Amino acid sequence: MSRVKKNKFYILEDSKILSYFTKSDKLIVNKGKPRSGKNSDFKYISLTNKFYIVPNKLLKELENMNLSKTIASDFDKSNTKENKIDNLSILYKTKFKSNNMHISKIIISHLMNSNTNKEVYFSIIANKIILLIVYRKQLVFYNQFDLITNNYIKYLILLFDEFKLNQRRDKINYIPSNVKDEKIMEELRPYFISIINYEKSIFEIIIEECG
Repeated sequence: MSRVKKNKFYILEDSKILSYFTKSDKLIVNKGKPRSGKNSDFKYISLTNKFYIVPNKLLKELENMNLSKTIASDFDKSNTKENKIDNLSILYKTKFKSNNMHISKIIISHLMNSNTNKEVYFSIIANKIILLIVYRKQLVFYNQFDLITNNYIKYLILLFDEFKLNQRRDKINYIPSNVKDEKIMEELRPYFISIINYEKSIFEIIIEECG
């Protein structure tokens, strides 16, 4: 007897809206979860900005701290989930603790397994800007911000300045997301010379990492 193939839905979770995509579709925005059936399999991807990444050796020290004072005024230990990547822990706020990963865990895991050079990575998914620097399979920088018009240009310039990168020489790897990709590339070109389309889209990376 053959096994019934499950319909996998990759649900993007944020505090305001839920959206989802499948292997056959691109991003489909919804006000709630997709219609479920007995063969439905939901994978939740948290896009919340309420997260922190810390080396495992410092995790016990943070457990004894008041996170609302050290991280953010509205960050406490209720409704938090922990993801791990090698020697790093990611704690974040979520309503869905089952089958859930933070977007940072997904992208960092993927890039740390494939990257050797010191490079900048940039993507947009739903209403989030994601910025990373990875060097020799180690995380150097990760942060994410709410997307407001083309404010990603400002964040990339600040990132290059902070890490003393050269806008004419150092590469930006743009991880496509089918969110006006051509427009984004055109807006970046006056500021950055070397912009490369990454070989996989953000959706392909999510599917690969989440199964």
